[in-house]
Amino acid sequence: MTDQTSHSIQTPLARAVTLVSAVILIAAQTITAAVAGGWAIAGFLGLGEYFAWGFEAAGLCLGVWAVVAFVRSALKNDPGRRGAEQPQG
Repeated sequence: MTDQTSHSIQTPLARAVTLVSAVILIAAQTITAAVAGGWAIAGFLGLGEYFAWGFEAAGLCLGVWAVVAFVRSALKNDPGRRGAEQPQG
């Protein structure tokens, strides 16, 4: 019996497309949810339009921070950027 392991080798372009797609999806959902959460909190408490804008701005900042943290983590864990050895086969 031979031990043959199937390795999936992605090209740098495929990794970049995957990362960009994931960032777009995560950014859209995270930022939208954070801004909507600020709007909902201000509306629930009946704080008025200016407070709603403030909560939405705070939610936007929190959402952008979360997306930046996601991108940093994704780039840190990308096997192509770590210099990982490619399987020889």
